[in-house]
Amino acid sequence: MGKFSAEQDYFFRDWRNLTWDEARNHCQVCFKELVTVTPVNIKAISQNLTSDCWVGLRKNFSTTNHSSMPWSHWADGEPLIFQNWYPATETASSDSDRDSASDSDSDRDSVSDSDSDRDSVSVTATETETASASETATSTNFTGLWESNTQIKTPTTAAPTMPVESDCVCSSMLPPEVSETTVNFTEDSCVAMLSFGAWVEKNCFERLSFICYEDRFIGQANVTKITNESVVLTWQPGPGTISRYRVKVKELKTIETNSLTYDLVSLMAGTCYSVQVFPVKCERDLNPQEVVFYTTPNKVENLKVINVTETSVSLSWNKPAGNVSFYLIKVEGDKPIRSDTEGKEVGSLIPGQRYTFTVLSGVADNKTHSEESNITQHTKPGRVSNLGVYENTKNSLLLSWMKPEGHYTGFRVKAMTDSNDELFHQNVTKTEVTVTGLPMSTKITLSVTALTASDTLEGDTVTVVNYTAPGPISDLVLGTESSSIHASWKSPGGNSLSFTVELQLDGKHECTVSNLTEPMMYFYNLKAAANYTVIVSTFSGHLEGPQDSSSSFTKLVPPSNASVISSDKNQISFQWTPPDNTAKVHYRVQLSASFWGYNQSKVLHDETKHTFVNLKSGTKYDFEVRTLLNEDLSDAAVVSHCTESEKREISLSMMCSSATSLLCDETTTRDDVFEQLKNHFGELLGDSIVWKLEKRVIESKGAIET
Repeated sequence: MGKFSAEQDYFFRDWRNLTWDEARNHCQVCFKELVTVTPVNIKAISQNLTSDCWVGLRKNFSTTNHSSMPWSHWADGEPLIFQNWYPATETASSDSDRDSASDSDSDRDSVSDSDSDRDSVSVTATETETASASETATSTNFTGLWESNTQIKTPTTAAPTMPVESDCVCSSMLPPEVSETTVNFTEDSCVAMLSFGAWVEKNCFERLSFICYEDRFIGQANVTKITNESVVLTWQPGPGTISRYRVKVKELKTIETNSLTYDLVSLMAGTCYSVQVFPVKCERDLNPQEVVFYTTPNKVENLKVINVTETSVSLSWNKPAGNVSFYLIKVEGDKPIRSDTEGKEVGSLIPGQRYTFTVLSGVADNKTHSEESNITQHTKPGRVSNLGVYENTKNSLLLSWMKPEGHYTGFRVKAMTDSNDELFHQNVTKTEVTVTGLPMSTKITLSVTALTASDTLEGDTVTVVNYTAPGPISDLVLGTESSSIHASWKSPGGNSLSFTVELQLDGKHECTVSNLTEPMMYFYNLKAAANYTVIVSTFSGHLEGPQDSSSSFTKLVPPSNASVISSDKNQISFQWTPPDNTAKVHYRVQLSASFWGYNQSKVLHDETKHTFVNLKSGTKYDFEVRTLLNEDLSDAAVVSHCTESEKREISLSMMCSSATSLLCDETTTRDDVFEQLKNHFGELLGDSIVWKLEKRVIESKGAIET
């Protein structure tokens, strides 16, 4: 059996009856050839026949280069390897075969006993080959079998099948039994297939319907020079005589042309087009050559960066005119990122690095993309770390930090006050800098920002708050009272300066007051006559400046309630109450008698009574006690007291003498003299001693005795 490398379509032509030659000519013009019948296609061909039809088998092909042996080839040149003659008809055997066959009636009888025997003699195939042929026959296309005219038809298209190979063994073909009445024998006959599939010989000039076949045309259309609005469409030429090509762009338009190429224009960008190109042969559409393609989508519009972080860049764009299925974002060195919306955040980037972002529109075939839209952007530099301040002085600070991850070109260092006054601004490339020119005792906000090459994008600013060192105070002055101290001093200046004041009593801590902002301090409820020390320290934030101190005693408080405990002729004991809230007290006691010019003092330590001895009797003594601190004395507590007296009488006699004797006798005169005398002693003795003046008048003598 011959080999068929292409799938075939079969066409039953009954629109008019033609001779075998006319039928063949028609098949050659509008198809390929009259049908060649094989074990593979006979079932598909015969099952739809309604009349006798010419097939492509003829006894003699005088115009071909095939072997001159009759019945050896089909019209298309394929060898005759299969026969299906109708019984009781003249077979297509050669004359010699016919003569040899007539020698034995028994042989002839055996051949004609049954149709099945004849069939088995005609074609012998292996079991495998027969099964393969049967399977293939069921998928053979019989296209246009019932067409009655040449109207344009679209052939039925089936899935291509592999060529079937069959090896058939031909036995000697015995002629059918010929009736003696049959006297006419056709020297050159043609084969027609009966409606049920058997073959018969007929005169080639009879007019019958016929069956053509054609190898199914399978071509491929292609598109080139694809743009967003046009393509160049090309296709393969159809078989045989093609009158024209019908180009059908689905849902758009249909055009006809005799060329093998066509420019499709005015298309929509990013749109899927399905194109079929039908070769038209004898007003019949052959199988179309098809191509599906997308026009190039338009590039995105208004591509811009809307947000930048250290590790990401957010992009946005506008949808272009036409159709777009998705977008691709390309970043050098990374896999493309797909986005179904007009924006995307691209992450996992390196801080401070320059990136070029490429955005393309894409369509559903995942391979057609627009022109590129590009934008270049740096990511933000990273943040510095471990920012710290060292070596604080009154006018400078040492600032250091660790460099950030990623790329950077330098750092901007700034120093600001709380009121946002700029004190320092410098760009550096190192990771430390001495910030100078700062005011003393001032709170400083220091910041470091990583920069990129263009200085148009900078990292997040990292800040640290610190202080310049404070200076010392001056002119510390203490004002004291008996129970309080007022300390004041001059401030060294600075907007973050504060004071801490410590109070010590005799070198021991009493109290501390911190965070003073005014250069003064009051201490109350102190002990009198106590030695206090005031220590003033300056602070600027956490930094402590030099100290200054001053000491002073609180003022003295006098004792009270001085009184006499006991007394006799020669001594007096005194006591008193010590002052409240007083540290160690020293007293100075003093006793004096003005009449005798007596004055005695003594310093006592923490004693509250004292006895003076060796005093004169009957004498008034004045006592005073004072608290003593260094050379300072308090006010005095005083009391006066007289020692017991020893009475002694002293008589004074005065004689009255007068030129006028009567004057000495007058009482008035004597009283006056007594009063004068009393006043004299009063002025002379006062109350300094115990004394008493009495008068006695001695009438006989006219004298006054006291």
